Amino acid sequence: MKFNRIAARLMGALAMASLVIAAPLSAATADVNIMTVNTEQVFALSKVGKNLKSQIETSGKKLQADGQKAGDGLRAEAKKLGEQRGLLKEEDFAAKARAFQQKEQDTQRKFAEKEQNLQNGVNFARFQIQKAIVPLVADVVKANGGGILMDKSAVIYGGKDVTADLVTALDGKMTTVTLKSMTSAELQKAAQQ
Repeated sequence: MKFNRIAARLMGALAMASLVIAAPLSAATADVNIMTVNTEQVFALSKVGKNLKSQIETSGKKLQADGQKAGDGLRAEAKKLGEQRGLLKEEDFAAKARAFQQKEQDTQRKFAEKEQNLQNGVNFARFQIQKAIVPLVADVVKANGGGILMDKSAVIYGGKDVTADLVTALDGKMTTVTLKSMTSAELQKAAQQ
């Protein structure tokens, strides 16, 4: 689903932007403690990630059901309009056809807006999770001896995997997040706070 691709991109961006932490190293230091974290797994295994995924699925199914219902209504209306074609004057039928086309376009626009507003809500919920993760990263790195933390996808071989540690830390800090549809303006305002 579109939400999952965006989720993976956001978590990847978090990994690259926020999860690379290096302890101060002197020039004489030969051994560097390298740790890895699978950011996709942090989201998938954490309580808050599971909570958000469940809300996304529920909201997506509701939006899909609403779209199906609206589509069924439009198809029934189109059929009824088609049956009236021979019964109405050409100009009357043309006026009804234009009105129906406008209604169909408005419905499509309305559902595209609802989908975008839901996606904005998902983005904001993920932003809230990222804000909770950032301070936990330093604690996990420190608890594992300090060093460098990299996203597992960027490491071909080696490194101590601290994904479970980060999941445990996140579960201790945050277990739920509220998914709320929001306009782009609401998302921008909320993200600035």
